[in-house]
Amino acid sequence: MSTNNAAAIKELPLRTSCQLPTQIFQVEKQIVKERFNRLPFQFSHSLAGHPLFELSSLATLGETMARTMPEKVNYFSGNARVDQRWNMDPSKAASVSEAISHINESGTWILLKSVQKEPAYGTLLDQILVEMEALSDQPLRRQITWADVYIFIASPHSVTPFHIDHEANFLFQIHGAKMANVFDPADRSVVSEEEIERYYFGDLNAASYSDEKQAKAYVYDLKSGVGIHHPSLAGHWVKNGDDYSITLSINFCMRNIDRRGRVYQVNHYLRAAGKKPTPPGTSSVRDSVKSLLMGTLSIQARTENKFQLLRKGVTRIEAVRRRLKRA
Repeated sequence: MSTNNAAAIKELPLRTSCQLPTQIFQVEKQIVKERFNRLPFQFSHSLAGHPLFELSSLATLGETMARTMPEKVNYFSGNARVDQRWNMDPSKAASVSEAISHINESGTWILLKSVQKEPAYGTLLDQILVEMEALSDQPLRRQITWADVYIFIASPHSVTPFHIDHEANFLFQIHGAKMANVFDPADRSVVSEEEIERYYFGDLNAASYSDEKQAKAYVYDLKSGVGIHHPSLAGHWVKNGDDYSITLSINFCMRNIDRRGRVYQVNHYLRAAGKKPTPPGTSSVRDSVKSLLMGTLSIQARTENKFQLLRKGVTRIEAVRRRLKRA
């Protein structure tokens, strides 16, 4: 983000002086230690009703972001199917503030990314990571390579289609209710090795949904004040209830899952060459060589987003292949 954009968003008339709760998470430490980035788990939180998540505050935030960094404001159809592709994007409303202010009738869901650029949300991110470090007994802030704060504002009955994400996250339901379906990230009958490889090569629609897989989902009835943890690569889809929904998502990449992602990228090339690559975790030596190779190609002075962090090596390889093909 440019300096001008950073200055603009800092001028938002939000209640940046609003005090955050003393403790945000209410969850047993043992559950976090056992399931963190392995399996989903539910927790309670104290962010419901906070002024930072009132519709008026979010409308102001969204409208300013639409002017200063429009690439961080995304609209999606609320009438999507669970198996729908991500590139099916509806026509945008006259303004993001209008869509948010009339979210009960607009039939959309809106995603605001990188809201931690506004100081109040940045402070919230810091507190959440500090609390999660204490609960997980892991030095998360030293392990995290990229973090971003998303806010979802969605119309009643909106559906977020089935997909996977590289990053892990903590999802906080602030207003309304939704049914969240999250799958075991290690279950290859839900998402196969080949699908994961294609995802890491750039196909965001690689993971496919079927009714047969639904019986394997962890199903959470999320209400205001309840949240869930999504491990990296956990397939998931969500449907909102009868009221509009506001959800906070704390997303983060870590060094170990970045290394695994680069192994999948090398495996994609090996499979395309007719080989049968060993999945990550099968051989520590092979994983180290693959990760080192793709990691070296991925190094750059500055990382603007998670895709640059993870896919820079693939981008460089494909650029060379295109030049050789033209030659």
